[in-house]
Amino acid sequence: MNNLKIILKDDYGIIVLSSISYIFFRIITRIKYKKKIDLKKEFVLLLFIIYLLILFSIVTYPTGEYGYNNYNIFKEILRYNIGSKLFIQNVIGNILLFIPFGMFLNYYFKVRIISLIIITILYSLSIELTQTLIDRVFDIDDIILNLVGSIIGYYFSKYAS
Repeated sequence: MNNLKIILKDDYGIIVLSSISYIFFRIITRIKYKKKIDLKKEFVLLLFIIYLLILFSIVTYPTGEYGYNNYNIFKEILRYNIGSKLFIQNVIGNILLFIPFGMFLNYYFKVRIISLIIITILYSLSIELTQTLIDRVFDIDDIILNLVGSIIGYYFSKYAS
């Protein structure tokens, strides 16, 4: 949790400003087009935007660690001892980061599982490609773990509602 505070310390202002801008934009467009405002759905959408901003901060944070790109499935996942700090940070962390992604896609768009899988893979792939552009590493295992998290979130929201 301490690492998250360090990563987000410079981004609080962006998150607040983006949230306020979003709220004004949605209110104005709803009034202009005379559309009903569903506060619950609007709140969920706002939370999702905040989540995406936080996710962007986490995945683009310069770690200062140098490694190698991993294109071999399960290579990095199997490298860590189960329960170790690195296992929790890298394996569990990547899963947890994408649970809200799956929950939101199911709640807001009612996507089918195949659509969720495609969207998650494309979004996670875009994150990994972005990381290679900012001197971080590409890791195929992160895509797999993000997909697992998204599927967990999808089924959680599907059966929780």
